[in-house]
Amino acid sequence: MSEGKRTDEIQGEILHVYDDIEEADNALPTWWLLTFFGAVAFGLVYWFYYHEYGIGKLQPEVYAEQMAAVAAERTIVTDESLEALMGDEAVVEAGKKIFSTQCFACHDQGQGRVGLGSNLTDEYWIHGGAPTDIHNTVTNGVPEKGMTPWGAILGEEGVSQVTAYVLTMRNTKLEGGKPVEENAVVWNPDGEVAE
Repeated sequence: MSEGKRTDEIQGEILHVYDDIEEADNALPTWWLLTFFGAVAFGLVYWFYYHEYGIGKLQPEVYAEQMAAVAAERTIVTDESLEALMGDEAVVEAGKKIFSTQCFACHDQGQGRVGLGSNLTDEYWIHGGAPTDIHNTVTNGVPEKGMTPWGAILGEEGVSQVTAYVLTMRNTKLEGGKPVEENAVVWNPDGEVAE
């Protein structure tokens, strides 16, 4: 038996009834249709703009370019560039401030403490006394001796500032310095290393 189409005051015209579930055919709200078709149009434009024609750059490409730009801006650390920083009072003062807060516990005022940090005020250097050696030691630390790698903590600028300050302490021979340690070598400004 076929039933005539009936209507409901809330749902409108009822098309089907299955297991007492009434199915109506109502028009979707206009706002919903606009957002749906807008999303479809955006997806198509996005696909062609970024993927099909490659006009725009995807996020991995943008990230790679930004990282390359940062790498290009980084200064190459050389003995000469670090020695030049020694002459900049603001850099040395910033390095002194970092040294006094981060390095003082082990290195005191540069003399070192027995059992802890090395003496930085004499001409003897265990890990090399060249400016780039000092920069490398501050950056990577000496884990087997208990020195923290400071590169990630201080950043490149902070490491360069500390290095400039340590270079100003070299050969000042402050009183009460830690005795010369085993495997220490003499470093002189000519770069010649002697036992």
